[in-house]
Amino acid sequence: MELIGIIILMGVVTYLPRLIPMYLIDVERIPVKLKLFLSFIPYAALGALILPGSISAVNGKPVVSALGILSAVIIAWFSSNIIVTMLLTVAATFIFISIGFQF
Repeated sequence: MELIGIIILMGVVTYLPRLIPMYLIDVERIPVKLKLFLSFIPYAALGALILPGSISAVNGKPVVSALGILSAVIIAWFSSNIIVTMLLTVAATFIFISIGFQF
């Protein structure tokens, strides 16, 4: 029974910081510049999660990793579909490895 209480308490403690701002912040009064800034946070968080793994994706070949990241940026610039971007980036990185970059 003690374990159930701990789990419920952890759920409440996790949920409250997400619930309270919905009641305290009036969305209509948030300045436009702040709204714009907040709209970029998910992209920044996603980049912070993905970029470190991308840099070390190909063990011992940092140039191939850099070329893979560069190809992802270029492909994403011209394609709005994330699946296409991902598949083409994996294919491009495979080609870079197959060519034999030894840097």
